[in-house]
Amino acid sequence: MRIFAYSFHLNTFLLLVLLQFQTEIGLSQSSIQFYKENAKVGLKDQTGEVIVPAIYDQLGWSKGFNLPVDDVIGYYAKEWGLLSIKNKVITSPKYYSLEAHHKNLIIASKKGRFSNELFYGVINSKGNLVVDFKYHSLKPVHDLIMVSERREGKSYFGLLSQNGQSLLATQFSNISYFKNDLFIFTTADSKKGIIHKNGNVKIEATLDSIAPASESHSLIFKSGKVGAIDSSGLIIHNPEFKHINSAKASEYFMQYQIFNASHKRIKSFYCDSLFELSTDLLVVVRNGFYEVLTNSFESIFRGQSLRGLSAYRKNLIFKKGNKFHIIKFNGEPVNQTGFDSLQFDQNYIYGLNSNQWQVFNKFGTNISKRAFDSLIIGSNNLIPVKRNGYWGYIDHSGGIAIPIKFDQAGAFIGNMAEVNYLGSRRIINQFGEFIGQSEYDRVTIEKVNSALVTKHGRTDLINYRGKILFQTFNTLKPNFFGYMESTVEGKCGLVSHLGEVILHPIYDSISSPINRRYVIVRQGNQTGLVNFKGFWILPLSEETQDICHVSDGLISIKKNGQYGYVDFGRKLLIANRYEKTKPFISESAAVKLNDKWGFIDKKEKLIIQPTYDDVTPFRNGISLVWRNGKVGAISPDGSEKIKIEYDFISTITHDFLLAKKKNKFGLFNQFGDPLLQPLYSDIRPTMDNHFIVERRSLYGLIDSSGRYSIPLKYSDIREISNGRYICLDRGLRELE
Repeated sequence: MRIFAYSFHLNTFLLLVLLQFQTEIGLSQSSIQFYKENAKVGLKDQTGEVIVPAIYDQLGWSKGFNLPVDDVIGYYAKEWGLLSIKNKVITSPKYYSLEAHHKNLIIASKKGRFSNELFYGVINSKGNLVVDFKYHSLKPVHDLIMVSERREGKSYFGLLSQNGQSLLATQFSNISYFKNDLFIFTTADSKKGIIHKNGNVKIEATLDSIAPASESHSLIFKSGKVGAIDSSGLIIHNPEFKHINSAKASEYFMQYQIFNASHKRIKSFYCDSLFELSTDLLVVVRNGFYEVLTNSFESIFRGQSLRGLSAYRKNLIFKKGNKFHIIKFNGEPVNQTGFDSLQFDQNYIYGLNSNQWQVFNKFGTNISKRAFDSLIIGSNNLIPVKRNGYWGYIDHSGGIAIPIKFDQAGAFIGNMAEVNYLGSRRIINQFGEFIGQSEYDRVTIEKVNSALVTKHGRTDLINYRGKILFQTFNTLKPNFFGYMESTVEGKCGLVSHLGEVILHPIYDSISSPINRRYVIVRQGNQTGLVNFKGFWILPLSEETQDICHVSDGLISIKKNGQYGYVDFGRKLLIANRYEKTKPFISESAAVKLNDKWGFIDKKEKLIIQPTYDDVTPFRNGISLVWRNGKVGAISPDGSEKIKIEYDFISTITHDFLLAKKKNKFGLFNQFGDPLLQPLYSDIRPTMDNHFIVERRSLYGLIDSSGRYSIPLKYSDIREISNGRYICLDRGLRELE
């Protein structure tokens, strides 16, 4: 019983809907009857009189209901035509389809002259053309007609009035009904606008999205900023806010301003954050919406849900979804669909799609004439690429520079690269020519234009022409001066990168370079000093226990447990009487006596008494000195330049001195003159010889003389390139 009752109510509901629809489009279901005769269809009136003889294959419409509309009906005779219910032929059968949608509005379609593609138009009940047959689709939408055209495989939508007047040209990716006779139209780049059904464009296509908020207003979004429109589509608030909670209540963004070092405003932004991605790119963030600008503030990209934001040269790199994207400096995408993976080196971008690699230059231009199965980044000029199982090299224009024929290939270092050819390990030059012998057990290219090759236990140092510069059965490892040679007994020597023997491998140890020119050499209990050409500055000697410094023509050595100085002629200038020494700088050196530090000159005259726990060499006319856990600075005459009362003093950019006392920072110039008293929570040097300072949670900028160039009033200051500063002012609320 319940099932029957449900079925009855459902059928009644559907009948009412049908009657309503028929009434709307002008149907008269009670006065017209269809009849069949000899498999043909005709019409009779309510008295049973034939008004249209049964001579048609089909009467009605190609889709939907089959009753007349405005006293006309479709007839089918191989194609569709239009007929009055008084049997007057209005149009010949020339339409592929006829659909009655509105009173006096009939959508028809025709096949193209040279294809089977359908083109849609509109005729009225008199058969007159209302809308030309040129559209790929045609659909009534709230008293208007949405049409589309196909261009280059894509559909572009437009909007027509009932009489066929164009309200929106067919250039939009989508058109949809919004509310209150308003329609939303969307451009190919996903920008949205609003048009009234009368054809009045309320808002041009500049919005990112539109959303109803209440009966009285809707929210509009543009580049992460929120605005509001009323029910008629008029703007109540321009999209400049962070939030709009009602038509009247709104929340502003914070204000970020960019100044130069003289506090001249260059640009202002209202946003959640503003940061520099590179010296060429700035990023503005509003409600999770990213806008990327050039350093001249031209927008090159806008988007949401971005990850891994970075820059390569002047190109923007980010990930959206599972794809990596590259945007050029002019805003043009390198590849519209993105990449599965990206790699970079100094000169090239490498993009992977569908397991195939393409190569782009630093400007984002595709130089690949074909795709590759694999490649190696970081090569010098020529890029190793793999195709069809073999390796070769392409040049900066993407052309094949060295044929693809190797089993394996390595990156070029200088003019040399390691390859495997027909199972043999070989070396090639940048012309693809083999150099050296036909096969090696091991190849190591670590120095530009030279390589270590090993065969049958012997290691050769060869140049890019294959010439053998040095041979040994010992081990060679790269070193600052060339190569360190080591024997199985643990002895070591030095070989230059040209194969010249600096030191034979007979020594116990060789130090790292001193001043980029010398090494300390030890053999047994003997110590000596050698320059980079193998010349002994101090010969091996048991008397020399250690060598500490080489500076200003003097060498600090340890002898008999004490330290002194000799010159390059090995003449003892300052006796070994000190517990420790530091290098001679500016005609003086720090020495330690009785566990305290002082200073002597080159004549060993004690110019500053040893009373300090530690000191630094004099620089810019001052030395930092420590006593009882505190630090200050003294002049060459021993007078106190900076009081010894600071917890620490460190040298920062441009030799300025940052000092800390009781958790507050102060600043001195390179000569020890005071610039800022220790009153600041933070002091940070900038690239252009200024300092960002913080005091009582406010930030400012001072110049090298200690004067404020940007007032101490901002919530934050960050330096960006080109001598510019981002300043946050949380107190400002007015809009530009």
